[in-house]
Amino acid sequence: MTSHITVHSDAVLVDVDHLADLSPDERTALAAFLAGHTWGALTEQGFADAAGRCAAAGLPAPALLASGTATPDTYAAAADQFGAPVGACAVLTTDPAAAAAALTAGAITLGLGSAGPAELPVAGGAFPLPSLARLTRHGGSPWGMAFAA
Repeated sequence: MTSHITVHSDAVLVDVDHLADLSPDERTALAAFLAGHTWGALTEQGFADAAGRCAAAGLPAPALLASGTATPDTYAAAADQFGAPVGACAVLTTDPAAAAAALTAGAITLGLGSAGPAELPVAGGAFPLPSLARLTRHGGSPWGMAFAA
C-alpha cells in the first residue's frame, strides 16, 4: 500500500556530508527540488568541503552553511540561524545517526536511502523516503512537500 504524506516546514536543512550516497538521479531530483528556494547545508566536514560537495552534486548554493557534529544541538542551532523553530524545519539526510539527532532535536526528519525505512527511528516526525523521485513541491507553506511512502 502506498501512503501519500504532506509535510509543511519553514526551512529545509540538508546533510551534505553524505551526498555521495545518493544516485545521480537522486542528486538531480534534490537539485530540482531545492532550485529557486532558500535552504541550508549541514556538515561535519568544514565549510569549504561542503560548498564543493554541493557544487559537485549539482545543488544550488545554500543560503546557510552550518558546521557541527550530528547532534540535536547542531540542528537546533542551524534552525536558529535560519530564524525558524527547530520543529518547523525539515532535515533531509541519508545518515541514520544524523536522522536520529535531527528527530531528537524536534525537526521533521526525512530519511533518504540508507536512512529510509529500515534505519530511521520510528517516531512522530520521522518519515522514510526511499527515493527522492517521490518528493514533490506542494503549496501551503514556504516548504510544502509531498511524497509517496
